Formats: sequence, C-alpha cells, structure tokens
Amino acid sequence: MSNIMNFRLSRRALLASAAAGAAAGVMARSGSAGAQELSKVVAWETPYLGFFFFVVLQEALKRKAESLGLQFVGKDANGDSNAQVNDWNSLLLQKPRYLISDALDSELLIPLTKKAKSLGVPVGMVDTPLTGGTVAASVTFDNRQSGVMAAEKTAELLTKKYGSPKGSVLNNYGSLTAVALRNRKEGFEETLQSKYKDIEIISRPQNNQHEEALAVVSATLRERPDLDAIHMPTDIFVVDARKAMETQKRLFPVGHEKHIILTSIDASPNALEWVKAGEIDADIAQDPIAYVEIVVDLLEQYTLKGQLVPTGPYENKKYFWEKGTIADSPSGPLLTIPPYFLTKENADDPRHWANVVTKVWKMEQNAG
Repeated sequence: MSNIMNFRLSRRALLASAAAGAAAGVMARSGSAGAQELSKVVAWETPYLGFFFFVVLQEALKRKAESLGLQFVGKDANGDSNAQVNDWNSLLLQKPRYLISDALDSELLIPLTKKAKSLGVPVGMVDTPLTGGTVAASVTFDNRQSGVMAAEKTAELLTKKYGSPKGSVLNNYGSLTAVALRNRKEGFEETLQSKYKDIEIISRPQNNQHEEALAVVSATLRERPDLDAIHMPTDIFVVDARKAMETQKRLFPVGHEKHIILTSIDASPNALEWVKAGEIDADIAQDPIAYVEIVVDLLEQYTLKGQLVPTGPYENKKYFWEKGTIADSPSGPLLTIPPYFLTKENADDPRHWANVVTKVWKMEQNAG
C-alpha cells in the first residue's frame, strides 16, 4: 500500500510541476512589467475537416473563442499524422494563448507537448488524448465502454432474433494509431469474445477511409449472405455501410425479418434521424461541443492562473450526460465523459449536440 501511495504522491508532484512549468511560461508572457501580454490567439489543429464531426469540433472552438473575445487560428492535417506534427510546430511558433488539438496518432505528438511547455504554451487535447507527454487538460469520453455498450446491444438483439446470443457480426474498425479507436475496437470485440462465444466476429479495418469502409462492407455482404450485424466505430462511416447494403438490396428497417443489425458511435445529426426513423438499431453518443467548451473552460479557469486542473467528480447540467470524472492520466488531468444511448425516447432533448448544431447553429450534415 505504501508503494501505491508513494506512486500517487509522485504522480501528483509531477503533474503539479508540469502545470507550474506551463504557468511560469504563461506568466512570463503576461505578468511582469515589460513582458508581452498573454496572447489572444487560440490555436487549433484538427486531424480532418472532411468529416462533419470534426467540422463541429472546429465550429465549437470558434464560437467559444469569440464568446471570450479571443481570436481563432486553425490548421487541418487532412488525415496525415506528419502534417499534424508540422502544423503543431507552425502554430507553436505563434506562441498562442494555448493550443488545442485532436490527435491522429496518440504517441507521435508527445514530444511536441514538451516543446509547447518550454515555450509556455499550454496544450489541451479533445476527443483523442495522448498516451503521454505534458497536457494541461484533456477531454474525451469512455471509448472502451462505448464499444462494450455496442457489443452488449448487438448480443441483446441477436438473442431477440435467435433466442440465444449467436450469429455473425462485422466490426469494420477504424485506424488503430488513435487510442480512441483502439479502445472502441477492444471494448467491442473483447466483450463478445469473453461473454458470447457463439457470436462470430468478422474483424476488418477501414483505416478511416470512406472508400475502404464501402469496399469492406460490400465484400463482407457478398461473402456472407447470412451476416446478422454490422458495427461501425463512428457515424462517419455508417453512410458507407448503408450504401453497401442498399446496393445489394439488403437494407431493411428495424423490425423487418431481413434487417441487418446496425450499431455505431457518435450520435451525429444523421444518426439522430436514423434512430428516429428506425433505420439503425443503436447509436452511442459522444459530445464534440462539450469537448471543446470544457477544455477551454479548464484552461482558462485553472491553467492560465497557474493552477493544476483538479481531479474528482465533474458535473455540468448544460450537457445531456451531466456528470463525468477528472482523473490523472499519463499525459495529465483527463475528463472522461460517460457514453449513453441516443434513443427515440430521448432524441428530442435540446442538449444533444446533434440538436444544437442543427436547430441552434443551423448547420446541415451531408454524407460524412
């Protein structure tokens, strides 16, 4: 027990030291006489802008920055991990107020957090956190649990169909360089493997590419006329699964005897409509608006004041999920938002991010 306590105390000391280092850099730019004032520039680096989810992340940060009287600058890596590294380097040269990003590769950016610290630029991560480094605040959701929930729902629906949990399911998983997608795959597949031995898992990658997702689902449908279920790791690629099923005349609504069970994660505006229309069995929500708004709040309320983001319970009734937990992580304080099912019964709640972007922001989602 004493070893555990010593580890915890050491961990807190390291985190406090990291926060103090970032704060020292901040104060060097703002506190002393003659020093440069704290930058009004909020820097953002996104892994993609070709997918609606990431467009919403960026729009949320723009709106949050504007509400605080700050200036937004951003770069798009367009799915290229090396480009993301170059973007970080370019943005850090501007010595912004802080840099916020969503990682394509959860390991590759770690050295740049140390560079940011040396420049006095706090780093915030959203959606996909880093597995190490010095990050002032990260906000994600329980990606592994979302995979577990999708697996349990699939097993439940297969039991309803056959009387016991059996059948076949395609898991068309995403790029494993991102820890969030790794966790979703592990949660989904390990749950089925450990608890439901009679459910066959067909595990095939789509590497975060529409063309690959369409090709994989199309090929699997041709190979397996008996396929019972499909799981997509994000709503971004549900459109490809639906297109493949439609092309092969195997897209039937929930309740139809030929319906293929379809589950996904995100609860995007498209998914909200599919759930309401009975075209998708289950969708698990994460909240991109909350990610951005909360990480900015934590950086402003704590980091820029030289304080460590406190760990423990977190509550915010502005968001549907309301309660989460901030805990220590290998990269620093991490708020984990709990996943939940988007259902016909709760679909009209105005706090769902899908409702915010469509009804308040008046944005429209296209295919991706």
